[in-house]
Amino acid sequence: MNNFKSIIDSFEAFASQHPLIKTFTFGQMSDTGQNEELLDFPLMHVVPLPSTINDTYTDFNFNIIFASMLDDIQSNNIDIVETCHLILQDFIEYYINQLKDYTFFLVTPVNFNPFLDRFSIYIAGVEAQITLRVEGTYCL
Repeated sequence: MNNFKSIIDSFEAFASQHPLIKTFTFGQMSDTGQNEELLDFPLMHVVPLPSTINDTYTDFNFNIIFASMLDDIQSNNIDIVETCHLILQDFIEYYINQLKDYTFFLVTPVNFNPFLDRFSIYIAGVEAQITLRVEGTYCL
């Protein structure tokens, strides 16, 4: 079945099988790590965005963030962005090539931007705005 939960489960499945991703989180980025949860880096974080139901399909929109922690003097920011960009490319290929039997697909092109941010720690990475299209099978 194609629904919000199956899409989130597919994100978590990607994160769990990727050799570099150590943590998968979901929700608002500012809440991540607030509940004494252990964050290992690099991490994949998913933020749901407003989505659209059309006559024949539903577009689910998300911000996908791949991030890692900077060293004490913040000298590894370019290396982190590069690594996170490579993970993003793996993510895009995972959905474009249908490496799993999902019945939704990634709408391309995918827009992304590198970032450097400070929460209780400094992190860097890439953030992408993606759309997954689910063909409509609406019934009561």
